[in-house]
Amino acid sequence: MHPSCDPPTASLPLRLAHWFEARLNETLDAPLLRPRLYGLEVVDPAGLDDRLPSAARVTFLRDAHVESALFEYDDALRVSDFDAGAIVAHRWLAVGRPSVRPGAFAARRRARVVSVVMVEGTALVARFDDDPEVVVLSSAA
Repeated sequence: MHPSCDPPTASLPLRLAHWFEARLNETLDAPLLRPRLYGLEVVDPAGLDDRLPSAARVTFLRDAHVESALFEYDDALRVSDFDAGAIVAHRWLAVGRPSVRPGAFAARRRARVVSVVMVEGTALVARFDDDPEVVVLSSAA
């Protein structure tokens, strides 16, 4: 179990996001070309921490050319039928602190980003393509 996903301290959205990202890491070989929208249904909250495949159900709802277009179609409204909605996309993320020099840019790395939204809060998990063992967790309630 990842230390920052310790059950007493981690929120359900963060635990679910980390579980889903781990499942994606086991099943996806290549980066996604288009952002995807999923519906997530929690079956066994305790199983999320042990990364049990049966801890939640995942339903693919749609993909689109950009994230904002995921919600332009009627089938995207089905996300409200689930415990959580998740968007999975590959993005370039800034690494470290932005440069203070004018005109300079912060170093960026490609990452798969999983954003989970549910009534209990939101969470974001990122796994960098160049170092797949590093998973960055970020939670907001």
